[in-house]
Amino acid sequence: MASIVPTLSDSGSAAEDIASKIQQLIVSRDLEAGARLPSERDLAQALQTSRPTVSQAIRILVTKGLVESRRGSGAYVTRRPEDGLAASVDLMLELNQSSVQHLADLRLWLETMSITRAIEECLEEEIVECELALQQLRDSAGDTAAWMSADTNFHAAVARASHNPYLASLFESVHATLINYEYRTWIQEETTPRWLRSTEVSAMAALHDPIVAAMRNRDEEAGKVAVLHHHYVMSQHLAAASHP
Repeated sequence: MASIVPTLSDSGSAAEDIASKIQQLIVSRDLEAGARLPSERDLAQALQTSRPTVSQAIRILVTKGLVESRRGSGAYVTRRPEDGLAASVDLMLELNQSSVQHLADLRLWLETMSITRAIEECLEEEIVECELALQQLRDSAGDTAAWMSADTNFHAAVARASHNPYLASLFESVHATLINYEYRTWIQEETTPRWLRSTEVSAMAALHDPIVAAMRNRDEEAGKVAVLHHHYVMSQHLAAASHP
C-alpha cells in the first residue's frame, strides 16, 4: 500500500487550535447535545480569528462527531467532547505521521470486536437506532457535512450497541482521528472527496447495509466480513487522501 503521510498547512494548524477552543467553549458553557453554537461570525469575533478559519474548525468538529452542520441553520452540538482519550490518539498520529495505516488497522480490530459484541448483546431498539442512522446516511447524499455527521453517528451507534463503554469510547476516538485525516482536503478547502460525488455516494451508503443486516440477522461471520470490507474501502480512501 502507498505510503500515507499527512501534512498540515498553517491554516490547518490555526483551525485545529480554534476547533480546540470551540470544544472548550462547549464544555465551559455546559452545552448539551442539540444546543446551537454561536454563529461563525460571533465565534470569529469571540476567538479573534477569521470566519474562514472558524468554518474550517467547524468542519474538523464535524469529522469528530462533536458537531452537526445544518444547511441554513448553523452548527449544533451532537455530543460533548471526551478530551483526554481523543487528544491522546490525535497526538500519537501527529508524532508518528507515517502510522495512519496502523491506526486504521486498530480501528478494524475495534470495530470487529464491536460488531461481534453488538450481535451478541444488542437490544431491538439499538438495531432500530442503527437502521435509522443508516437511513440518515442515505438521506445526506450530496451534503458532505451532513454525510460526515451521519457516518460518524452510524459507526458510533454500532460501537455503543456492544454494551462496552470503554470499547465504544476508544473506537469513537480512533474513528474520529482517521476521519479527520481522510477528509482533511474537505476540512481545509471544502472540496468534496471523489467517493462522495454524485456518481459514487450511493455505493458508499450501500457499504454500510451489510453491517446493519448482520445485526438484524444476528450473524457474527457476516458482521466481520462487512466491517472488513468497509476497512478495505476506507484504507483506499486514506491512501488517496495522501495524494489529493
